[in-house]
Amino acid sequence: MFVAKQREKVELRYYVIPETEVVLALLGEDWIREYGKDIKYLHFHDLMEIGYCHWGDGEVVLGQEHLPFSSHSMMIVPPRLPHTTNTVDGTKGYWEWMYIDLERTVSEVYGHDPVLQSTILKRLHRTGYLLPGEDNPSLTRLILGIMEEVRHKKPYYKDSIRGYLNAFVVELLRLSDDEERIVGGRGSDAVLAGALDYVATHYHQEIKVSSLAEACNMSESHFRRVFEEGMNMKPLDYINLIRVQNACELLKKTGKSMEEVGEESGFASISAFNRNFRKILNISPYQWKKSKENYEGKLLHYRISAQKGWD
Repeated sequence: MFVAKQREKVELRYYVIPETEVVLALLGEDWIREYGKDIKYLHFHDLMEIGYCHWGDGEVVLGQEHLPFSSHSMMIVPPRLPHTTNTVDGTKGYWEWMYIDLERTVSEVYGHDPVLQSTILKRLHRTGYLLPGEDNPSLTRLILGIMEEVRHKKPYYKDSIRGYLNAFVVELLRLSDDEERIVGGRGSDAVLAGALDYVATHYHQEIKVSSLAEACNMSESHFRRVFEEGMNMKPLDYINLIRVQNACELLKKTGKSMEEVGEESGFASISAFNRNFRKILNISPYQWKKSKENYEGKLLHYRISAQKGWD
C-alpha cells in the first residue's frame, strides 16, 4: 500500500543538455528503481521533464496535486514546478526520462514572431500533466519516438528528434486548449505561474515582492502566504536561487569575470553575489568554477537544496 511521505523542503536538480545533443535522455534499466525511497522532498528543474512509465504503480506529486500512476503513464513537467515520483512502498517502477530546453525548442519553431513565442512559452509553463498513454496515443508516439531515436542514434537522428519536438509542442498546445482532458496539473499552484515567469524574465534586475504579487493579481501578504505554501520557500529565497542557477550556467559556459557574472545574474554587488552563492551552494563562485566535482552542493536553507541531477 502506498503511504504518502511528508515533504519538508524543495530541491533544485539541474541538468545540462550536451552541446552536441538536442535532448538529455536518461534511458535503460538503470531507471528501474524504488522511486521515492528515503526521499522526503519535492524537486524542480530549469528544463522541461518528460517521463514515460513502462511499468509500475504509485503516485506522482505535481505541485500540491497527488495523482496515481500506472503502466504507460506519461508525466510532463514544466520548468520550476515542484514535483516527485513515488512507487508503491516496497516495489519498483520502470520510468525513462527526457529533459528538453523548452525555450530553445519554441524559438526554433516560432522564432520569427517573438510575441507569439512568449505567449506560447507562458501557456506551456502553466501546468504539468500526468496522462494515461492509452488515452493520448499521439503524445505517446512522439515521446517514445524521441526516446528510440536517442537510444539507437541512427543517421540523422538529431533532425528526427527536432521534428518530433516540433510536433510535441503542437500537441501540448492542443492539450492546454482542452483543459477537460487534463488528468492532473498544478491545481492551486497555477496561480504562481505569473510570479515564476516574472522571476525567470527579470532575475537580472531588482525584483520587488510587490511586483510578483501583482503578476499573480494578489495582495502582497496573500501572495507571500500562497508562495511559501506552494513552493516551500520564501519569494526572496527563490529569486536568489534562480540568480545563482543562472550564475552557475555563466560560470560553466563563459569566460566572464566574477563581477560580470554577478551583475548579469542580478546581484547588486560582487559581495552580494559571493555571499548568496556561498549561502546557497556552501562554496565560493571561484571554487565552484575551478572544481567540477563541486558542481553538486546542498543549500544551507533547510527547506531548499540544489544538486546536479540524480545519481
